[in-house]
Amino acid sequence: MNNTNGLIAERSKTTIANAMLKVMKIDNYKEITVTQITQEALVSRKTFYRHFHDKDDVLKYLFNSLYQECLLSIISRGTRHYWDVVQCFFDFWEIHAETLNLMKRSNMLPQLFDESYERSFEVFSTIRSTDIAEQYTVQLPYLLAYSIGGMNSMLIKWIDNDMSVPSSTLISCLREGFRSEML
Repeated sequence: MNNTNGLIAERSKTTIANAMLKVMKIDNYKEITVTQITQEALVSRKTFYRHFHDKDDVLKYLFNSLYQECLLSIISRGTRHYWDVVQCFFDFWEIHAETLNLMKRSNMLPQLFDESYERSFEVFSTIRSTDIAEQYTVQLPYLLAYSIGGMNSMLIKWIDNDMSVPSSTLISCLREGFRSEML
């Protein structure tokens, strides 16, 4: 595939994913059909099926795109420390609050969170190095599960409270809590 075709294919995928998000504003994810998505995207079913097997594939593509964007944000900030990664994670979701709320409304947060755990290994390897990740092969899954579990639980609580507290305030409070005898 030449570069132009690749760009066109990627644009089609993005258009379809964005259309699904628009349809999710109206209908619950489980009720959405491929026809609704293609109509909103203004693409044919043939185009849809050229890129995706079903709407779950679109969701996976969307999750992948979101986590790639989050990882690029972490990298572009030159993030090297745990609390900076946590801040970047919450800043990212603060920007994507509407998508996060759509996922909650459609009961898709568990899938989103499963993806965040899987991606945590990539983030750790990028921030700390593959050598360090390999050095802690046995411990790393537990450390990341603890960390991601806490971040995702906090994210749910934040969503439940309409994300009314700025992410920077939230993370400052969390950091202070871990430094003090409060916990």
